[in-house]
Amino acid sequence: MQNPMIIKAEAAVDAKVPPADKQAYDKIVLAGMKVLFSKETHAQIMKGVPEAPDKLQFAVEGIIGLLGILYKESRNTMPIGPMILAGQSLLMEALDFMEQTAMIEVTPDILAQATQNYIETLLPKLGLPADKMQAMLAQAQGIMSDPAKIAEFKKSQGA
Repeated sequence: MQNPMIIKAEAAVDAKVPPADKQAYDKIVLAGMKVLFSKETHAQIMKGVPEAPDKLQFAVEGIIGLLGILYKESRNTMPIGPMILAGQSLLMEALDFMEQTAMIEVTPDILAQATQNYIETLLPKLGLPADKMQAMLAQAQGIMSDPAKIAEFKKSQGA
């Protein structure tokens, strides 16, 4: 990763992972990275980006689709909490790649919008109620869009 804002945002996501979920989270992120950047799938994934009218939403839906594939490959045993956080981390990786290849410019507003789109697109698919979605969205946006909150959160987690 090259964009310091994305690096901080991903660190904030990583810091939110409870210790009991860290191994599952790391495993999901690793599996997702292998799929995103493997020779077999990377070109196929990237083929649709130039034509996408909303590249940000394309990235969000791609990560959610990837999570769905990983969940099915786990025979529906992948824990949901670590999966949601891993998806956020994978989205940061995708945004960083897209920025490095001049597909998008990641600004604080774009990062906040990506987080909002991710939560609003994923949580209904998981069957979570609207009030729970709003609470999670508010928490994620608050942390992801404020470097001081990222630092405060990391400090509270002993990082």
